[in-house]
Amino acid sequence: MNVTSALSTGVLGINRGLDGVQKAASDIAGAGKTNTPEEATGKDLNESLENLAVEKNAVAASTKVVQSVDETLGTLIDIRA
Repeated sequence: MNVTSALSTGVLGINRGLDGVQKAASDIAGAGKTNTPEEATGKDLNESLENLAVEKNAVAASTKVVQSVDETLGTLIDIRA
């Protein structure tokens, strides 16, 4: 895997994770609102909180990938200079 591919994978993972965080937050906000169907998500609050934690960890892992690529590029630039 080359550096560009790793960076793209990390950024894509961050974006997907952030989308998942937004969805989980929306599900949490709409959980239990049965009297207003347009706001209700039909999701269980515990399941939504679990999804939020999973997406948070996915963003953290992808961030570490991007940080590793940054460090690798910095080292390569230092060696080259």
